[in-house]
This record gives sequence, C-alpha cells and structure tokens, in this order.
Amino acid sequence: MFSEDSDWKTFYNEAKGYHKTLNGCLKRPKVFIPVIVSNIAAMCIEKYFMAAFMYRGILPANHTMADFIETAAEVKELAPELVEIMKYMDSIQMICSFFNVKTVEPEEKDIPRFIKAADMVAEYADGIIGSALPV
Repeated sequence: MFSEDSDWKTFYNEAKGYHKTLNGCLKRPKVFIPVIVSNIAAMCIEKYFMAAFMYRGILPANHTMADFIETAAEVKELAPELVEIMKYMDSIQMICSFFNVKTVEPEEKDIPRFIKAADMVAEYADGIIGSALPV
C-alpha cells in the first residue's frame, strides 16, 4: 500500500496546516477576502487529495478539481455536494491548464462552500488513510 518513506504524510500534514488557516480565516474577514480564502481552500483540498492518492499509490493526471474528482472515483466516490462545489471552484479558477487559464473573483457568499468542501475532503482523506493517521 505505502512505504514509510512516502510523501503522503507530508501532504497530509500540509493539508492540516492549510485547513487550520482556512478555519481561522473567518476571524479576519478584512484580511482573508474571498479570493484568498478560495486559494487557501484549493491548496487544502489539493494536499488532502494528494495524501490520500499517494497513500493508495495513484496520481491524478493534473491538479484541477476535475482531475481530483476523476481520480477519487477510482478509490471511493465523492458526495454529489462535494463534486458540485469542486466543479464550481474549477469554474472560477482554472490555472492548471496551459491553454484555458481563467479566473473569476469569488464572492463573500462562496466562503462557506469553500470551507465545507475542505471539510468534506478532509473526511474523505481520513477515510482512505484510516489507521495510518497519526494519533
């Protein structure tokens, strides 16, 4: 399944750090404007997925939300609500494509959705990695 020298633990720990920052964003809305929150959430989501995927020995084709959705289906289906939020996140910021770079400013109302997505991906990753997680 994985080796002790794998990087999944590094990705998991980085995800936890982004997740903590993401939850702290709510306390400082003047600093953590929607575009910053969306970027922190995206990094959090990416790190959790990469930890789970590397733990399972698979990698996505790229690092877009669509790629994560596709790769996740190989392991365990994502909740439809999470898929919807992730597709929305892809629609406002597509920066991992060489040909179709696109950004749209997220709105204040999007922040709870970004946080919910990160929470749901954390649960997903924890469910995949399971007993190998640090106590």
